[in-house]
Formats: sequence, structure tokens, C-alpha cells
Amino acid sequence: MKKLDTMKKDRFYQILVLIVITSILFSCEKWIDPEINIDPDQASEVTMATILPSIEAGVAYHVCGGSDIIGIQSMWLQQIDGISGYFIAITNYIVDPRVVNTLFDGSYSGGMMDAKVLADLATEKNSPHNLGVAKVNMAIFLGQLTDVFGDIPWSEALQGIDYPRPVYDEQEYIYEEIFRLLSEAIDHLSETNEPVGIYGDYFYEGDALLWFKAAHALKARYHLHLTKRKGNQAYQDALFELNEAFTSNDDDMQFNYGSGDSESNPLYQFMRDWDGYRLGAYFIDMLKAYNDPRLPVFAYPDANDEYTGSEPGSANTEASRPGFAVADAESPTYLMTFVECLFMKAEIIYQIANDENQVREILIQAVTESLNKFGVYDETWLSEYSDSVENLTGEDLFEEIMTQKYIATFYQAESYHSWRRTGYPVIPPNPLGAEDEIPTRFPYTSLEMTYNNENVPKGVTITDRVWWDE
Repeated sequence: MKKLDTMKKDRFYQILVLIVITSILFSCEKWIDPEINIDPDQASEVTMATILPSIEAGVAYHVCGGSDIIGIQSMWLQQIDGISGYFIAITNYIVDPRVVNTLFDGSYSGGMMDAKVLADLATEKNSPHNLGVAKVNMAIFLGQLTDVFGDIPWSEALQGIDYPRPVYDEQEYIYEEIFRLLSEAIDHLSETNEPVGIYGDYFYEGDALLWFKAAHALKARYHLHLTKRKGNQAYQDALFELNEAFTSNDDDMQFNYGSGDSESNPLYQFMRDWDGYRLGAYFIDMLKAYNDPRLPVFAYPDANDEYTGSEPGSANTEASRPGFAVADAESPTYLMTFVECLFMKAEIIYQIANDENQVREILIQAVTESLNKFGVYDETWLSEYSDSVENLTGEDLFEEIMTQKYIATFYQAESYHSWRRTGYPVIPPNPLGAEDEIPTRFPYTSLEMTYNNENVPKGVTITDRVWWDE
């Protein structure tokens, strides 16, 4: 695993402080005049190299690793269980709209606004690679938000006082914009003439080729989300993008944290400050049933040196805590991985190629690379697993693909989105839940309902489905 050097750690600390301050400010008032309190005698020039780290930290910390998005999804998927305060309420399908204020409003006022500034600077400096990076990051923000909220502001967003109360665009349009941003990013990143270079890049250290692959991988992901809408065309489109995407774990798009208290992994900080989660019984029992080598990295042993889970809503504080693969100070946030690409390919080939032998090969490769990713490769276990997969056909084989993806993408957004699309694995709803079914979207924020009420979609509940999932 890569380590951040001292200079990067110092910069990352400053970035996280800025994110916290920004979130606090915008929780009080969304549309503050940006010209207020500017000191004309103070240098205020922003460069591409200084703004990119804050964007990447915002993407990783805010929308791809934060407890107010991934934690909520993981509780509903019973990968983890809330054991205190409002975390128990969320596990029981009760979500106060204030819980998602920072996720939604902080994304617009923070990382998305910064990505817009980076794009403007890159255009001004005639820097196609930085422009491509800005658009990839913007696409990730849009994707993460629309996948849990549905319709969101975009056409009138990020324009300050010109549109202080932006309209909500339909998710179908947001997806068109995501594909546009990623396609344009691919074109920009393909340019051979880059006069500036990509600096301040925590994801890929300025490697435009890896950004190019990431853009294709993300396009594949978002095409796959549209299978209910576009059927085989969505599978074909996703497969086309995968041909230009990641080819090994070394290509993974991830954010590597430092070991200091304020520069560390968000789940680590959450467990340190709140200690609000335990591993879910459903997830632990599944790993045990497989005798899965990833169990010791996904979970810490309990006080009896055993791996145990908490039943939904039981608030079992004695169960295992999230493990070092996801919840140590330096555990990365995974934004897009080679393993996810392999699971996408296995699903696609299953749906369109009618070649189950090839599907099994890709599935076994995906599981193998997941074990490698987490440093728990076990040849004996893989041999036994491969033998068991040989007996799977038809729907049973498809269920196995999605179940293994659910395991491999533990505490990542795609676990939730894949389950919504396919219904696998078959997770029993929380019997203590306020709803009879597992929620399929987030509520709109209390800040938006206060400051932009005329535009917020009305009558939406957390069991309604977003456009691509209908």
C-alpha cells in the first residue's frame, strides 16, 4: 500500500480542516456571497495544483467513504449494524433529513464547486489533462449523489447568486450529463500536448493514462446501472468501456490516507469518535458459511476472539467491529477497482454471451483478485471455491456473481446499487424496521427543504425507487 510522504500528509491535514470548516459554514447558510470578507491586500490566487487535492479529498472523504452515505447504505445491506443513537434509527429505516445535509449541500459547496473552478482554470491554461481530471471528479460527485437522491440540481447549480435556488433535473438528464463529462474527459486525457501537467494528484500522481482508464471504468459502471432501462444495450455499452478500463489491481482508483488523527480514513475517524457500528450478523454469517479468507480483514475479533455480528436493530455492542481493510487509519477509500470491473464483466457475459464457462472463469478471477487486493490469497480455499462454482448454472450462477460482488465491495457504494438492480443477495428486511422493505433511496435534505423548497421533489419516500431502478 502506498504511503503519503510528510509533505502530502501536511497538505492533506490542511485539506480536511478546510472541508470541515466548509461543511460547518454551509450547514448554516447555503448561498453566502463569495465576495464577502475578501481582503484586497491578501494574495488569493488559486492554482490547479493547490485545488486538485481538495477535490480528491472531498470525493474520497465526502461521497465515497463517508458514514453519511456509505454507512447508511451498508446498514441497510446488513453489512454493518448501528448500535447507538441515530445509527440504530437508520438501521431501523428511520432517516432524519438532517443526517444527509453535509453529504448533499457540502458536495455542491465544496468539491463540486472546486471541480468547476479547476475546469475553468484548466480551460484558461489550455491544460487538457487537468480539464479531464476535473470532469472525472465532477462525474463521480454527480453519480454518487443522483444514485441515492434521484433528481438533483445540475443545470442551474454551482452558479451562485445567479441561481440561488436551482431547479432539480430529472435523473435521466443527470445520467446523460455524467456520460457527457466522462466522454469529454476521455478525449481531454487522450491529448498528447499537455503544457502544464497534473500536479497535486493523490489518486494517480499525475498519470493521465490511469485517469483515462478510470474514466472508461466509471462509464462502464454507469451504463450497467441502466440495465432496467436499456436492457442488452446497457450491457453492450458497459462491455465496450471495460475494454479500455483497468487491467490489474495496480490501476485502482483509491485514496490513501495518512496515520494522523485528522488525516485518517473516515470510517476509522467515525469509529474512534462515535463507535457507532458493529459488523452485521447477515454479513458475518455469510463470510463464515464460505469460510472466507477475507473475514479477518473485514472484521476484528470480539472480546472472546471470535467473529460475531449484530442482528438488525439489536445494538449488540459485543459484536465484531469493522476490520483493518476498511476501518484502520490508513485504510484506503476505494472509488473504482479492477475487482469491480471483473464483476461487471462476469455479469455482462452471463447476460449476453450464453457462455457459462467463461462466466465462471471471470468470476473466479474476480474473487482471486479480491483476495489479492486484501492480502489474503489462499490457494487451497480458491481451489475448493472453484470446484463449487463448477456446479453452478443459470440463475444460481448469476446469484453467486452478485453475492461475491456484495462481499468484495464491502463498504463501497456499488454493493448497494448492485443489490437494488438485481435483488441479490436476497437480504431479509429488518424485522424491526419502520418500513416493510429495505429502503432504496435517501430522503432530501432538511436544508434543501428550507432554502429551496419550491424545487425539491415532493412526496418522495425512502422506499421509492430512483429512475434507473424503476
